[in-house]
Amino acid sequence: MKSVINIMLMLFCITAFSQEQKVEYTKVDNNLIKATYYFADNSDVVEREGFFNKDEKLHGMWVSYDVEGNKTSIAFYNDGKKDGIWSYFKEGKVNLVTYNNNKIVNVEEKIVAVN
Repeated sequence: MKSVINIMLMLFCITAFSQEQKVEYTKVDNNLIKATYYFADNSDVVEREGFFNKDEKLHGMWVSYDVEGNKTSIAFYNDGKKDGIWSYFKEGKVNLVTYNNNKIVNVEEKIVAVN
């Protein structure tokens, strides 16, 4: 009986974690490929999107969303390295983290007022 329960538990775990994430790739030009990732449990809702360069490294702007389609972060990469100002959105606040060559240079928190 114990082994049957263990087998059922193992099969449940394998099934629960086996959902594949839908990904679409679109060639923008000879140097960039746009990637769009969708939530695994809802293949119509975009989770994040951004670009890869010809060397398959993250490059340019990447945007992440929650399941309702709200932006949760905007990030920038230069040839696979974090670069520029990253914005994280949460509950009326925006955290701004500035990167230079993968290193944090500055961190700020701003309160967003919406009328």
